[in-house]
Amino acid sequence: MEGHYDIIVVGAGVAGLSTALACVEQLVEAGAEDVSIAVLERSSREMRGGSSRWTGAYLRMADNNTVSEHFVEDMMAFSEGYSDEKIVRRLAAEAPAALDWLAQQGVAFEHLPTIFLTAARPRLLPVGGGKAVVERLADKVESYGVEILYETAFQHIVYESGGIVGVQVGTQQGPATIGTKAVVLASGGFEGNPEMLARYFPHPVHRLRNISPGGEQNKGEGIEAALALGAKPAGEYNSFHAEPVDPRSRMPEAVVMLFPYGILVNKLGERFVDEGEDSIDETYERISRTFLTQPGQTAYCICDQQVFEIPNYHHALGTDVEPVTAATVEELAEKLGLPAAALSRTMEDYNRAAAHNATADFQPLRKDGNAARGIAPAKSNWAMPLTKTPYVAWPLVCSIVFTYGGIATDTESRVLDRDDRPIPGLYAAGEITGLYYGKYPGATSFLRGAVYGRIAGRNAADFAAGRG
Repeated sequence: MEGHYDIIVVGAGVAGLSTALACVEQLVEAGAEDVSIAVLERSSREMRGGSSRWTGAYLRMADNNTVSEHFVEDMMAFSEGYSDEKIVRRLAAEAPAALDWLAQQGVAFEHLPTIFLTAARPRLLPVGGGKAVVERLADKVESYGVEILYETAFQHIVYESGGIVGVQVGTQQGPATIGTKAVVLASGGFEGNPEMLARYFPHPVHRLRNISPGGEQNKGEGIEAALALGAKPAGEYNSFHAEPVDPRSRMPEAVVMLFPYGILVNKLGERFVDEGEDSIDETYERISRTFLTQPGQTAYCICDQQVFEIPNYHHALGTDVEPVTAATVEELAEKLGLPAAALSRTMEDYNRAAAHNATADFQPLRKDGNAARGIAPAKSNWAMPLTKTPYVAWPLVCSIVFTYGGIATDTESRVLDRDDRPIPGLYAAGEITGLYYGKYPGATSFLRGAVYGRIAGRNAADFAAGRG
């Protein structure tokens, strides 16, 4: 063995850092301050935090002390009952305490503007986003003497004589084995591993773009290592959380969330989805996934100048590339590389239906009932004719935010084997744990990282100190 730590945490995102800090607190309380802790982080100190670093870290909270209305019911309904309800209920119960704990570390929370101009549920945000949380927690754990081993990639768990004895890692100096009693896996999903994506996903994955550089760091080794020890799989392995992004931009989260106010067409110049079915936070993920079934896995959001009259429209644009602009439909088709006759026909049919069926004043910030019917697909809300030129358009592709498939845990963050028994000394928190199926219940992922990271940290500390 090349070094030894009593507890090893894999990953320095919100789940891993919450774990490490909770470990320290639990050990201090128990008077076991001689227990050593290390956090393994694949990236450099400057890029630490994985996906957590790059996210806005939306939280499904009405305020600091209250989860959003129907929190548990929504999560269970979105998964059609497949999510572990015990996990969901404890998440809801402990979310306020987790936010209070983060506030004690110096994290501030506010109801800030989001990318959703229409939303079914409120979102609370940490000031400074996920990066601010990562930096605050990382500095805090290092101040307590926890070592964050940067540019150290977890590979395998070493298991001997019925227990965990170490982990194998990759470093710039080559492979190494570090001894340990307990491991907490908080290394995210497998969105950064093309081989695993191709293994589980039904669509070609080479066009799938990660929403941020942090996602590229998530290679899935934690999941594969746990499965190799007999861990139970959980979560929907062939699905993922998706967002629509502008492929021309290199910005992280280069989203375009304005399509409810225009139309979406494919490379054939044809509409293929109801752009205004519901509030944007309820539809953007499903609509993003429809891009995968279209030619070239690409769509185009086409609006007219009315879109720039919508209050705070700029909050819905994460891309830093200006839209394609054209005075006529034919010019727009040429610039986008779309068949002009088909796009003209699509625009004429849509405008005719929108003008004929409009029943109320245009209300961009709530479902307004302005529907375009008599065309396929229909548009349920915000169906106003696109006549105020010049037209503007953004190309869009489906990006992957994080994967759903992972490993099963109980409400104590203990990793379960295939007979639902805890694997001694092995814990997990965050996106590596499989909880989601079907539709992602927005603003719950960062939250569960903090909640179950704290739980994992306390339990791993007790185990390493001989109290678990």
